[in-house]
Amino acid sequence: MSETCPSSRRTRGNTNISPPHRVGVDAGKVVKLTLREAVTLALENNRDIEVERDNVRLGEFDLRAAQGIFDPSLVTSLAYEHRNTPVSSSLAGGNASGGLITTGLVGSATLAQRLPWNGASIQGVLDNNRATTESTFNSLNPQFTNNLNVTITQPLLRNRTIDAGRRQIKLAKKRLDISDSQFRQRAVEIITQVQRAYWDLVFARRDYEIKRESLEIGNTQLEHNQRLVEAGTLAPADVISTRVEVERRADDMEAATEAIQRAENALKNLMLQPSNSDLWVSVLEPIEQPQTGLDATMPLGDALRLAFKNRPEMEQFRLRGELNEEDTKFFRDQTKPQLDLFATYGTTGLAGTVRDTPNSFGLLFTRLNDLSQRAGLPPIPSASGGGIPDAFVGGYGQSLGNLFKNEFRTFRVGVNINLPIRNRTAQAQLGRSLAEGRQIDVQRQRTQQTVEVEVRNALQSVETAKRRVEAASNSRANAQLQYESEQRKFDAGQSTTFLVLDRQNALSSAQGRELRALTDYNKAVAELQRAVSTTLTMNNISINNTEVQKQ
Repeated sequence: MSETCPSSRRTRGNTNISPPHRVGVDAGKVVKLTLREAVTLALENNRDIEVERDNVRLGEFDLRAAQGIFDPSLVTSLAYEHRNTPVSSSLAGGNASGGLITTGLVGSATLAQRLPWNGASIQGVLDNNRATTESTFNSLNPQFTNNLNVTITQPLLRNRTIDAGRRQIKLAKKRLDISDSQFRQRAVEIITQVQRAYWDLVFARRDYEIKRESLEIGNTQLEHNQRLVEAGTLAPADVISTRVEVERRADDMEAATEAIQRAENALKNLMLQPSNSDLWVSVLEPIEQPQTGLDATMPLGDALRLAFKNRPEMEQFRLRGELNEEDTKFFRDQTKPQLDLFATYGTTGLAGTVRDTPNSFGLLFTRLNDLSQRAGLPPIPSASGGGIPDAFVGGYGQSLGNLFKNEFRTFRVGVNINLPIRNRTAQAQLGRSLAEGRQIDVQRQRTQQTVEVEVRNALQSVETAKRRVEAASNSRANAQLQYESEQRKFDAGQSTTFLVLDRQNALSSAQGRELRALTDYNKAVAELQRAVSTTLTMNNISINNTEVQKQ
């Protein structure tokens, strides 16, 4: 899948807050990134998402394979046969060496089809035979024989409401639904992870800026103190203490540089493929800033109802329960006796070439009639009833014609009965399925309790983070006033370097707490959306089968 890249906002040149000494990152390549673009890139390129997509595709193939049980099957065979059979009766028509040679060309075709209704099946068998024999008692040589038999089988007890094939289709459909739900669940998890990583990067970059500003203030204070020392109005020890503080702040800024690198790599790991993408060596500059204007509050009851209705985990337990119901239904059916009603209808066709020479019975009747005529006796009627009917004289086509005339028919209706003795296998499988159903119900209850805890915690986190933002904002404003007041006192000679530096540190710390509170609030909102499973709707993302689409 091609990688979506916000190239329209890609710029070159150093930004004012990008730290130096970034390993594997070209500071001249800066890509401005919105949260939505980060989410889109992750849904397109994340490897875990691709694995879940493949799981859905595998489920579709499994369903198609299970449905193949209703595909008709055609089995054909064609064989040539040469047989030399020893015979001990003169009526068998053997040759002088005591054998009877028969040759034949045998072909058959069987078409079987399972019907999707009540477990019924139908089978048609067409047999074709061309036989040539040395026997003088066969009037047709070669002889063509065709047989067509159609059998319908209908289960009356076992396998009527459900059988192995229909069970596999239902299971495959449910498993496909589970795979689809797992895909949505993984998409929600990835979106939430991207949101957290995005805000972590925003925090890291802003935290670096705060520490850099603190270092700049420290350097300004150091220069100011040096001028005062040169003027003789400040002790040299104050310069040393200021320089110590400046070096400490430089150390904090370097640590913030590593924090940016780690946060950026975490976001890239979620968004990008493991290929040589330009984004891997680019500086990611988040455009959006944390804010408290998000309307994320809702009553606990409404949040729980949303979670129980929308959470993919709850849907998966419902589907697992339905899977278990199908298993239970099938195994309970297998404990029944098997009683199948069947009906067979057949028709036969025959044709062949009449022998040029009379057979042994014909010669015998001719001789007896000659003797009877000489003795003045009436002739003996022929055993063949007047010879071969004209409809039987011909080749393979004539035989097929006689077959489809449907004059020589066979009917058979009956039942097949299979009474298992004890049938412990089916009973054990049924018992196991019932136990699995109880286990699924217990696991569902446990997951429901976990979901409720997550929703309660998420709502509390949003509320707490919102109050933290208010407190941290007030603290930062007061720390700013306190620092400015202390700086004015210092300039008037009424304060010390230690107090000024302490006020600077307090301001920097207050700015960091405010930034952390804002970031935690936005992360708490993302976690609440995940807990109540509104992440997709809140981000205007729709998932159709295996594709993620932006609305």
